Amino acid sequence: TTDTAWHEDLAHPVATAADIDYVLDHANSVLADPLTRADIIGTYAGLRPLLQPKTKDDASSAKVSREHTVTEVAPGMCAIAGGKLTTYRVMAQDAVDFAVTHLYGEAGVSDHPCVTSQIPLVGAARYRGVQARRRQIAAERGWEVARVQHLLDRYGDEIDVLLDMIDADPTLGQPMATAPAYLRAEAAFAVTHEGALHLEDILRKRIRLDYETRDRGASSLEELGAIVAPLLAWDAERTAAEIASYRARVAGEEAAERERSDAAASAARAAVPDLVPMVA
Repeated sequence: TTDTAWHEDLAHPVATAADIDYVLDHANSVLADPLTRADIIGTYAGLRPLLQPKTKDDASSAKVSREHTVTEVAPGMCAIAGGKLTTYRVMAQDAVDFAVTHLYGEAGVSDHPCVTSQIPLVGAARYRGVQARRRQIAAERGWEVARVQHLLDRYGDEIDVLLDMIDADPTLGQPMATAPAYLRAEAAFAVTHEGALHLEDILRKRIRLDYETRDRGASSLEELGAIVAPLLAWDAERTAAEIASYRARVAGEEAAERERSDAAASAARAAVPDLVPMVA
């Protein structure tokens, strides 16, 4: 990954040509067979919420601490800053403990200790038991065991919900024609159980074809639209608008990847309006 400052649109950080070249150059320094841009399937850019040091010494993003801190920013208002996605649970614990301490003192935390470190994540509670049935499930459904394991890896014990959906509508048990690694049920599940409201939600944050295919999942748009439109009460016009919006975003990000400067890349992405603006 790169680790550089970003001073452009915070809502849409993008990978530039310079970022891509940087990653390729470093990867190729240790590979016997060099990679080229033709080997790249997808890119991703995000922003780290780093805490700025009190002095400018060692203030580059690569050197700034990834630790988080909690403080009272105004009377009765606690805020947390810094950290990273992989420490989300302990960040939440520290933030709540900080607030409880301010309200009730140290006894508040000792009397009501955090328990989230012992609570299984969604899909984990019965994972081992369901995994023990994976060969049985595969045989009953006519699937490869690898298919069932894929579902277990993605949904854990919530695989039973998908199986119930398939029992109710057997067409959902078929692989997607444009993305056979995924079942049609997974697109439906994204809407019915994971809160997806747009095709972009599904492609970027549920099925994630945005990162797994060279066209960012664009070839699956019509098929996805046909699956989820009835679930979201979309008419033909709304479905077409969703498809057009996603294709435009893909074009904007591809244009950004051809620009070497952050400013030019950000402008290329900003030229494409969001179907639903991220900020008011």
